[in-house]
Amino acid sequence: MTRKYDVLLAGYYGFGNLGDELLAEACVKLLEDNGVSRDRIAVLSADPGKTRESLGTASYDRWKLGEIRRAMKDSNSMLLGGGGLFQDRTSLRSCFYYWSLIRMARISSVKCWAVGQSLGPFNTTLGPYFAKNAFGKCVYRNVRNRSSLGMLNNWGFFGTQSPDLVMSLKVKRDFEKGDRLLLNLRTGYEKVSGAAVSSAVKAAEQKGLKIFGVAFADDDIKEFEKYVSKGTLKLDQITVVRSLSQFENILSRSCCAIGMRLHFLVLALLAGLPLRGAPYDPKVVSFCKEWEIPVTGPGCAEFSLPPEACILEETAGKVAASFREGLAAVLGEGYGKYKDK
Repeated sequence: MTRKYDVLLAGYYGFGNLGDELLAEACVKLLEDNGVSRDRIAVLSADPGKTRESLGTASYDRWKLGEIRRAMKDSNSMLLGGGGLFQDRTSLRSCFYYWSLIRMARISSVKCWAVGQSLGPFNTTLGPYFAKNAFGKCVYRNVRNRSSLGMLNNWGFFGTQSPDLVMSLKVKRDFEKGDRLLLNLRTGYEKVSGAAVSSAVKAAEQKGLKIFGVAFADDDIKEFEKYVSKGTLKLDQITVVRSLSQFENILSRSCCAIGMRLHFLVLALLAGLPLRGAPYDPKVVSFCKEWEIPVTGPGCAEFSLPPEACILEETAGKVAASFREGLAAVLGEGYGKYKDK
């Protein structure tokens, strides 16, 4: 029986977090590059209407069991497309949800694969159980950092490692430089956000810069407002960035960046901005180490050197190669690495 969709995307999509929306965008573009048209792609989303509008794909409500079943019945494969879907730092809900999707997909004879994932952190015994069981059912497993690959290997699974999926996107680098320092914060990690603010204020004073606040989700605005109300942070402007094009628009007059969120750092790196990270999570720590990005803390006054364009192109190529390999594994020789044969 012919199914309507080749790939059903599952991730933290439709919640208004730019990083996760960029992961969905990267997946769709990589699928198109490998011969899967948008009318053969469906997405599970918390906001199906917005996802349909932004990606040009079919979209189903991730919270409605009937819609999930219908999407799976019409799909050949389900891709866990990027992000840290299996972690229990705040609760077990995420682990249980994606584990449940894998179970439902198997019942519906849908092949499962994972690309650009990170595993953990885990603070319970059930978290890693759900993750191990889910990844054990995947035809192809790809993670974005070394610690996650080590976890897969310890579970007895073969997996591959490649950079975050957003590294496959192109961000303009030819913008006018100026006196603006881009600062990105996120809620829930006051000690880290405080260090980021202190670092930004000190750099601005030393270099005569203005601080421009960049939020990737609506809730992050509260974090900026907290420091502004205390009088410890003065902002030239603040904005919630909701798309890649909006991020490119705020690059004008910027000269460096300090950030907490992984995908803020990824986009700033792709844009060629000197960086300083404020890691709140192992995945951000890993990214900063990989790209030699200094992290906030006592005595840190340096910014990273922007990587050359050829290095970024090579990195995007690694992402594309892993994605092609996974696609070929689930859909066969007509796709992915076999496409041109």
